[in-house]
Formats: sequence, C-alpha cells, structure tokens
Amino acid sequence: MLLHMPLVIALAAATFFLSRKAELKATHALACGAFGFYLADTSLATSIHSASANLLGMLGQFSF
Repeated sequence: MLLHMPLVIALAAATFFLSRKAELKATHALACGAFGFYLADTSLATSIHSASANLLGMLGQFSF
C-alpha cells in the first residue's frame, strides 16, 4: 500500500513526459485513463490489483 502513491506519481510523470516529448496526444491519454476506469469495474480488476500488489511487494523486498 505504501508504494501505490509513488506508482501513481510515476505513471502521471510518464504520461506527462510522453505527451510532451513523444507526442502523446491528450485524447490518447484520456482514452487510456478511461480504459483504466472501465477496466476497474470488470471482473479482471481483482486479478490486476493482486498481481500489481504482489509485484510491488517483490520490488519492496529489494535493498539497494
């Protein structure tokens, strides 16, 4: 749970960077965001949430 906010910030930064440097159009970013919101209402949401939580848990185990 502790890594969710930095992940959201990283995804927002990636979206901003892609929209500025790689010519990602605002409509494409909005379409991806809408897809995420609609995907959250499906039965896949719990599987995606648990997979991302497991991945973030594994990444949290690393010490640099």
